[in-house]
Amino acid sequence: MKGVFSKEGEAFTNSMNLIASLLVRYPSIATVSLEPEQKSLGFTFVVARPLTHPEFRHFVATVKKNLGVLADLLGQPPGLVEVKLSHHEGMSFLEVTRDIATLTPEEISLLTVLLEQEFGGALIREQEEFLEEEDKAFQEEMIGRMLEDLKDSRQERKLIGFREDGRVMVFNRATVQK
Repeated sequence: MKGVFSKEGEAFTNSMNLIASLLVRYPSIATVSLEPEQKSLGFTFVVARPLTHPEFRHFVATVKKNLGVLADLLGQPPGLVEVKLSHHEGMSFLEVTRDIATLTPEEISLLTVLLEQEFGGALIREQEEFLEEEDKAFQEEMIGRMLEDLKDSRQERKLIGFREDGRVMVFNRATVQK
């Protein structure tokens, strides 16, 4: 059987491929997580310094304002936009959670641009391979198709994707039963 399989031998699902594609296309995204109960995707970004509360509040306002304007331009009602901040060992972790139903590829691109503008060289990003604009556009089109498929399908597994040693890894985060 041809295809991409996980370490456990199960076939990669559309949602796994979407997570892997997002990590490959956007080197500033540290992790992508799928939460089926909330029907949401979470994007984690790492800033190589502690953020102050005023910086964080300013960033949240900027994100909500810009994503709201984009939603208006696309004629979509604004959905869930949640931004959380945590710190660990002198670094800041920004997690942006979006509902799958209203999330668009344009929004993901805008979000990464906002982070790069706001935090510049402090934003940790994977070394990006040089891609022609045509290749980037193709990747974004494929991400758009996978995202639309995700909106129409029922998800049961919590997934998380991240980079390690230049590779993208996607795991099923099994819930602990008590």
